Amino acid sequence: MVQLQWGRPRRWTRPWYAIAGALVLVACSATTLRPADCEQATDCRAAFGLGSICGDDGYCQPPQTHPRCTPAYPSDLLDAPQAFAEHIVIGSMFGFVDHLDTMRAAELAIRQLDREGGLAGVPFAILHCDTTPEAGDMATDLEASEEVARFLADVIGVPAIVGPRGSARTQVAFEAIRDDDVLLMSPSSTSPELTALDSPNPTFEAPGLLWRTVPPDTLQAEVIAADMRDRAVQSVAVIYQTGAYGDGLSELFEQRFLALGGTTVEKNPFTSAQFGTIVAHVAERLTAGELQEVLFLSSDIADYVGFLDAAVATDSLLAAYTADGVGVFLADAAYNTTLIGETVDGSAILYPKIRGTRPAPAQGVLFNAFAAAYAAEYDDDAVSSGFTPHSYDAAWLVAYGIAWSQLVEGEITGTGIARGLRRISGGEPVDILPTSWPIVVDRFGVEAAIDVEGASGPLDYDPDTEETSAPIELWSIEADADAEFGWTFVALDRIDPTGG
Repeated sequence: MVQLQWGRPRRWTRPWYAIAGALVLVACSATTLRPADCEQATDCRAAFGLGSICGDDGYCQPPQTHPRCTPAYPSDLLDAPQAFAEHIVIGSMFGFVDHLDTMRAAELAIRQLDREGGLAGVPFAILHCDTTPEAGDMATDLEASEEVARFLADVIGVPAIVGPRGSARTQVAFEAIRDDDVLLMSPSSTSPELTALDSPNPTFEAPGLLWRTVPPDTLQAEVIAADMRDRAVQSVAVIYQTGAYGDGLSELFEQRFLALGGTTVEKNPFTSAQFGTIVAHVAERLTAGELQEVLFLSSDIADYVGFLDAAVATDSLLAAYTADGVGVFLADAAYNTTLIGETVDGSAILYPKIRGTRPAPAQGVLFNAFAAAYAAEYDDDAVSSGFTPHSYDAAWLVAYGIAWSQLVEGEITGTGIARGLRRISGGEPVDILPTSWPIVVDRFGVEAAIDVEGASGPLDYDPDTEETSAPIELWSIEADADAEFGWTFVALDRIDPTGG
């Protein structure tokens, strides 16, 4: 068996439980744990199992858990920490309710890797952490994202994390661990601000550690603006969630819309779902004929549900948002069956007004293979939201990077994983399928590049930015008697703004 090395880990330097009640001792206590000298956490994990850390006193401390980080694959990962000390463990960060599909998709890849024999016989595992606000504590989603990212990096010692959903969460998570040599791979964070957050001039020798399987919003903004101008829209109210996602996309849209001949962009930022007054103000402007369309931007599905409900809360609001010539445009996170399920009883009257965009899904064998595997594993639909295949691909890409790091560099580190990711956009074509894993291991074992295509589509990364690109899908919501809620998302067009 190949002996895997994690590289030099980080020490847990923050308070043990900064959110609501800290890390919990498992399996044994400090009084029953026989002290062991240590210099770094790997010494302790080898002796006492996953989650054991090297204390400031130079002695190993018992394995720790975090109340937000409990589901795992294998399911007993934290129950028997010594049994998994040699596993290749990665982390994930998702909302356990709103983002369950993407969490499951990431785990599906790890399950499949396990069935393929892992890496040189060493199994993979994944530990999930919840970013939901106030999930058993008083932490916001951003506070939770920062805290669990540090737990995964410093206590568990993962070399990579899949997630989180949302650009603002991704930003705070990355900033919390940016000096820890841990790679962060988000399946949904599209803010262009994230490009500048990482290394400005990445190279193979010094790659960036913030990656994503979705393109930045420069492409989505282009399509939104062009679609509105094609429909002769001149004036738009943008209601947007403050933070990396909303700030970035609203700015890009405004620039492009005005460049294409639009005349008015009225920007209305909101925080923490506080947009009731904004909805009323925009309604007055719609009624007066001063605005034609409303662009609503958020990374959270709950905000889209709240907006549609607010827009029909009174007769005058309903009249404003359903008036002839008025349109409603939603961005990528709105593409989720939860939107229809939670608004169909009260807000379905708005559906014919709605258009939206999202990164276009892949088509054909690879996506279908993923969807079939997801359905077989979880008895659920893999296409209920827009980023499920991107999460599946994200976990597989992390595994590919781990293979490069171990096979070429002799240890598994975030930087080594990133170097591997810089070798997946040119070379022998490889489809993201479980049966392709031996090919990846074989090619990376001789330091050969590969050209990857996944369930979300081609994954071609620009070496100068370490960003990928993808077509954008324009969608609407239409009546469908065979759909679960009587309405369904329908693709209107597939656009590649790059001309590719």
